[in-house]
Amino acid sequence: MTGYRQRGGGAGDALLGSYGKQHMTVTDLRVSSLGGVFGAEVTNLNLADGFEDVLIDRLTSLVYEHKVLCLRDQPLMPQQLAAFGKAVGHPIEHVEENLRLGEDSTIMSLSNVDGRDARQRNGGAFWHTDLIFTEEPASLTMLNAVVVPLDGGPTRFADQAAAYDALDERRQRLLEDRMVHHCYEGRRDDSMPVVKHPLVRKHPVTDRKALYGVAGTCLDIIGLSSHDSAKLLKELELHATSPQFVYTHYYRPNDLIIWDNAATLHCGPTLEEAAGDAAEEARVMHRCSVRGWRKPAEYST
Repeated sequence: MTGYRQRGGGAGDALLGSYGKQHMTVTDLRVSSLGGVFGAEVTNLNLADGFEDVLIDRLTSLVYEHKVLCLRDQPLMPQQLAAFGKAVGHPIEHVEENLRLGEDSTIMSLSNVDGRDARQRNGGAFWHTDLIFTEEPASLTMLNAVVVPLDGGPTRFADQAAAYDALDERRQRLLEDRMVHHCYEGRRDDSMPVVKHPLVRKHPVTDRKALYGVAGTCLDIIGLSSHDSAKLLKELELHATSPQFVYTHYYRPNDLIIWDNAATLHCGPTLEEAAGDAAEEARVMHRCSVRGWRKPAEYST
């Protein structure tokens, strides 16, 4: 196919480790703003070379600090992405088996080029928090851009700590002890388990409070009537996804973007099947979500 951006010929050498002998250190990293209201990018890094604990600590610290972190130029094979995920946390198998990629059930393929139906093609095209419909939701999620459409196939991210901070103290107090029911895809037909999580969550590592999972899979706020619950959730979603809290990431091929699910909401693009004349709209991403909260030294005191 032509008309879209995908990994260049140089990627294969990196994947085979042909320049893996050039060992990168934490001091080699170049960190800069992504140019939005939050988020940072890291360059001068090649994860295909391997990674030591000190590098993983530095990268997770940057994720906690900036909430969204983009590692540029990371053409990873699925097994390399899985290995990186295992270094960061405990990779999670996706609930829908046909979305798993190859032999490693913790790598998920997000694609609009393989004939999947609209529900699975656009399963993330709404504001949500990854795996909040489980008892132990994802801590971090990472997405590696394999094929990128001409428009960058953007993902939007909303800073939920900033959204919480922007509420007046009275509203903060009213929300802090509330719990919310969640279910996969917001289903109400008893086909999937229902779990509950706090409406305001203190970050497990940084201790900063944030709105948590106020969009996507919410069923109701416990203790409120259906009407009041739906009204408050809608108000919070509109507030939490206001432009002043949102960063939109337009992908480049081989971007590896990592986000903190305790501090953000995110929303993927709505995709049509990319075939024939629509080939320039092709978008293929490899995803790994993990559980567990790694605590770098600066957060361990």
